[in-house]
Amino acid sequence: MKTKSLKIISAIVIALFVLGTTVYAQGTDSRIGSIARERVEHGATQATAITKAEAEKKYPPPANGYPTAQRDPHDPSGVVVSPYPPHEKYDCSKVAHGGLVVDVKVNKVFVRP
Repeated sequence: MKTKSLKIISAIVIALFVLGTTVYAQGTDSRIGSIARERVEHGATQATAITKAEAEKKYPPPANGYPTAQRDPHDPSGVVVSPYPPHEKYDCSKVAHGGLVVDVKVNKVFVRP
């Protein structure tokens, strides 16, 4: 009698463990929202786009034009590093390629690559 009940209890515990892990795994898909989560984890500030006319009025371009930001291949798409110290990261996913972005830390403009 004891061995039968031990087998039954063991089978129930194993079944609950298997069922619990599969239900948990189905409820947490690591791919959902991963791009937005990566942008937040990398500390990217939302980029402030500016038109060329506004930029020329408020932030006159240097002699050789506005510098281009750098893209780190380890960061998600759209996240760029400002060419100005302290080299803040900006989420430029809503800014067109070649668009102008204001670095709010130093009040200077750079080009999104």
